[in-house]
Amino acid sequence: MTLIRKELVIVIVLLFIGTFVISAIAQDTGNPLHTSRGDSLYVGGSGPGNYTKIQEAINDSHDGDTVFVYSGVYSERIVIPKAISLIGESKNTTVIDAINSDVGDLIFLKSDNITISGFTLRFNGDWGNPRVIISNINYHEGTKNITISDNILQADVSFPCICLYRCDFCTITQNIFYLHNYSDGIALSWGNNCTITNNLINTVDIGNGTLGIVLSGISYSTISNNSIISNRLGCSLTYSKFNIISHNHFYRNNVAINIESSENNSIISNHIENAIYTPGRNPAVIGIRVMDNSMHNIIEKNFISHFMFGVFIEKSYGTVISMNTFMKNIFHARFSDTKFSSGTIWNENYWGRPRILPKPIFGIKNIYYGYPGFIEFDWHPAQEPYNFTRMT
Repeated sequence: MTLIRKELVIVIVLLFIGTFVISAIAQDTGNPLHTSRGDSLYVGGSGPGNYTKIQEAINDSHDGDTVFVYSGVYSERIVIPKAISLIGESKNTTVIDAINSDVGDLIFLKSDNITISGFTLRFNGDWGNPRVIISNINYHEGTKNITISDNILQADVSFPCICLYRCDFCTITQNIFYLHNYSDGIALSWGNNCTITNNLINTVDIGNGTLGIVLSGISYSTISNNSIISNRLGCSLTYSKFNIISHNHFYRNNVAINIESSENNSIISNHIENAIYTPGRNPAVIGIRVMDNSMHNIIEKNFISHFMFGVFIEKSYGTVISMNTFMKNIFHARFSDTKFSSGTIWNENYWGRPRILPKPIFGIKNIYYGYPGFIEFDWHPAQEPYNFTRMT
């Protein structure tokens, strides 16, 4: 009886060990087999069932699947017509590179609920043709719930890296953009509830960037904790409302933030600076510009330094400008209008030095309508700069 019990114990132990070994083998990601709907398909690597082309795996996938791509250089253009996750092994070593110079997109989106993460995405070759890295621009239905995260995007042509149309609930986060030859970073149009956060948008050729982030017809969205460096225009809102631009670092942009024909947006706690203002040589002209009948926007708690104009208000009304720190600008603030006043509220800003008396803000004469310049006041200027925690 004792011998039978010992044999039974041995059998149970062997079964346990066998189960453990099988599980360990199944988790060997170097040689996986793709499974059916709801699971993963693999591209590259050494698995016997792995694909050699990303598009082939996407074609065989179903909604909810993950296409995992091992490190390597994949020379192809991709269309994603399904709700899948396209995941690279590492953004530094997993490269999708359309080496030819034809017009078109590197990755074209034709579905909602798509995630793209962990790649270097680029075009090599001729700079002459317009190309976009990630786009849905020709897909008339638009796309929702798109997530683009932890990628390196390299652009060598004068079109945006990411260009999305009708893009509700899209998230673009923790990406690195290297822009050359007057390229753009992110362009979103006609969408709601989007998030652009923790991205680095850097023009390698100083002064040759065009647009860092440009939003048109976007509402209820957040642009925060991004670093936007060396562009003609850092961040632009047009026909947009109820958005928040906060805690971003703008450096060496000709115009850091532009608000045009937009209303009820908040620009809060941004660090906006230029190394030094040099007239006549790629000058940093304006820190924040509000123009073309924009209304009821808030500019608050920003640090603005080394521009010709720290803030410029043009043909816009009801702007609230409060608790900002202006340092070493040629003109901290100006406004221009066809009326005598822009209706701007200036309150408790620091104007480069302590001030006992109210700070006058001068309007610029509009020669086309014959009105003289006028004066507005910050009646309670701050006596010292505000503390600003710069993004690391």
